[in-house]
Amino acid sequence: MSQAAATVRGVETRGIYWGVPTYPDSLKGLKAIVFGANGISGNYMVRALSRAPERWEQVVALSRRPPLANQNIARNVRHVQADLLQDPKDIARILKDERVQADVVFFFAYLQPTPKEGASLWSNAEELCKVNGQLLQNCLDALELASIRPKRFLLQTGAKYYGGGLAVPALESDPRIAEPNFYYVQEDLLAEYSRSTGVQWNVVRPAFIIGAVEDAAMNSVYPLAVYAAVQKHKGEKLIWPGNFAAWEREVVQSSAWLNSYLSEFVTLNEQAGNQAFNAADASYFTYGGLWVELAAWYGIEYTLPDVGTEGFQELSLEFKKNMSFAPTPILKFKFSFVEWAQRPENKQAWKELVDKHGLKGNPFGDNLQRIFEFLDFAMLPPFPFTLSMTKARKLGWNGSVDPVLSHREVIEEFVAMKMVPPLT
Repeated sequence: MSQAAATVRGVETRGIYWGVPTYPDSLKGLKAIVFGANGISGNYMVRALSRAPERWEQVVALSRRPPLANQNIARNVRHVQADLLQDPKDIARILKDERVQADVVFFFAYLQPTPKEGASLWSNAEELCKVNGQLLQNCLDALELASIRPKRFLLQTGAKYYGGGLAVPALESDPRIAEPNFYYVQEDLLAEYSRSTGVQWNVVRPAFIIGAVEDAAMNSVYPLAVYAAVQKHKGEKLIWPGNFAAWEREVVQSSAWLNSYLSEFVTLNEQAGNQAFNAADASYFTYGGLWVELAAWYGIEYTLPDVGTEGFQELSLEFKKNMSFAPTPILKFKFSFVEWAQRPENKQAWKELVDKHGLKGNPFGDNLQRIFEFLDFAMLPPFPFTLSMTKARKLGWNGSVDPVLSHREVIEEFVAMKMVPPLT
């Protein structure tokens, strides 16, 4: 990539997203591979690159499953099917047969091991390290075997890099936590690959990512919309399950569209090489404020948090923190979303909604815990959760979005996909 690749021509507004960079017309003819193209991040990355066919001449969307419907509409995108857990020689053979080339590689592939009965989503840290480390290592080996040497390789990790009960706002320079973390494994693998090949790297670390894709298991907006739709169908209020600390805590999210624009920005910026960047919307919000808006969207009443001390369940979050002096955080809630989703009356209400609106998917099926526990961990903690965007800002990044509007946009996308009922 030439020096033009480091030049941003200006910024523009795209829908509800403002401060999105634009690039000079001289920056063109680039090729990209997006690994994990069917997940939230990979899907939006493919869609973002597909919007600039002059700049991104060829985008290979690689996943182990067939492509999603919205990836087949762009002339500069083609899908390649490969499983990153197979032998790297087999992956390389597919890449060669498909004549894949790349100036930039975007890596979003992820596997979530099934937790043991009664355990949380991320309880098996060793297995997470093993399987997700293998995904990346196989990818890197396959690229070498296929003689593909990109100029930049971007890896998405996440805010779990900073541990739990993190100092806020979390900085990219914060130290690692003394516990197994597959993000550390992956970042070390990428650093070694860069040292041995000369390929420059980037890491982006988002918070809770929101977007609309068919596999919505790791997405707080989907179960939130399901919860609101079922409560409306039953003629009940939007009942707040947590305490006041969860209601008023300041948090940040990472919209998949904005993450994609940032990922493109850092990979095309020569000054950003071999650096990690937080990826967040840069607009803090509270779930309490969102709760009021959500109730209005569905045309139902809502409850406020109980400020008393009786009737709360408690869950201790036993994880290391990057503030060694901080107390162990305690979740306090009247009910969890997982518990709510297990109630027979709510499953029955969803079946009625499916029949009424012709909905696809079943959030109350085998993935129930994975779907609704993700919302529990997004909404119910008592501590603030924010990421500093100062480092990206210094580089010239200006992207942002109103988090309430981005929640609304994602819900409406799920409505269009027939995964949740229409809003009021």
